[in-house]
Amino acid sequence: MFSLIIPVFNEAEIIERTVREAHDVLQNTGPFEVIVINDGSTDQTGEILARLHLPYLRIINHPYNKGYGASMKTGIRHSQGQLIGTVDADGTYPIREFPTLIQKLNATHADMIVGARVKKGVQIPLARRPAKWLVNLLANILTGIKIPDLNSGMRVFTRELGERFMHLYPQKFSFTITITLAALTSDYIVIYHPIDYFKRIGKSTLSSGINGIRNFANFLGLIIRIVTYFRPLKFFAWPSAVLMIFGLTTIGYTLATISNISDAGLLLLLTGIQVGFFGLLADVVVRNKNK
Repeated sequence: MFSLIIPVFNEAEIIERTVREAHDVLQNTGPFEVIVINDGSTDQTGEILARLHLPYLRIINHPYNKGYGASMKTGIRHSQGQLIGTVDADGTYPIREFPTLIQKLNATHADMIVGARVKKGVQIPLARRPAKWLVNLLANILTGIKIPDLNSGMRVFTRELGERFMHLYPQKFSFTITITLAALTSDYIVIYHPIDYFKRIGKSTLSSGINGIRNFANFLGLIIRIVTYFRPLKFFAWPSAVLMIFGLTTIGYTLATISNISDAGLLLLLTGIQVGFFGLLADVVVRNKNK
């Protein structure tokens, strides 16, 4: 069975169309269910969902807004499928692509397939592009893996993968970044399928005003936390190398100019070595824990 999870918060303008489209698209994919998590919506979303009487639709209502990640965890716990899909409810993702994603995942025996928003003409808001580029760059550097789309909200993954990292998924944002980095740094097979991305219907609460700045900072912190959790040496190697290079440069300069080893240079060098050994020790602990 395939379980499609749709988290929703105040999407009265688009939720009925999204749910009906998902239900229609999945009719020919075999047994399926559509699970909508109404995350404490305060508009007409709940009333609209209550009026939908579709045979494979399940609606779960949170009594208050718990967050995107909490909704995903609720959906995974209540789902029955061995394959789980996720998509946002705001009309930005091409739901018609799910049969292709499912077929491609099965054909490649991958653990997760991500709808990568890389097709020509994708409508990612201009204000979000610099932050998206920086977050992706940091993730690519720290993992050593080229990630076409780090936080796409459209993906299909196995139940085993989804349940493996339940303890890591944050209550708020970002479930998508966490499961992507956790899978990649744990050597799961993740593949990408190019998709379109459309202008959202309704107002976003994620990237507007102070929320956008706060969430961007949270994304950066989350990337560092996940990478240090699974591959700490990948993270600590960078500051270690920088400190040692600055230390050796300072020592070389003072030797050449005043024939003396600089205290600052020596301190930088030793600190860099200590940071490197700390990362190496942490990496050994993580690898032994995961055996």
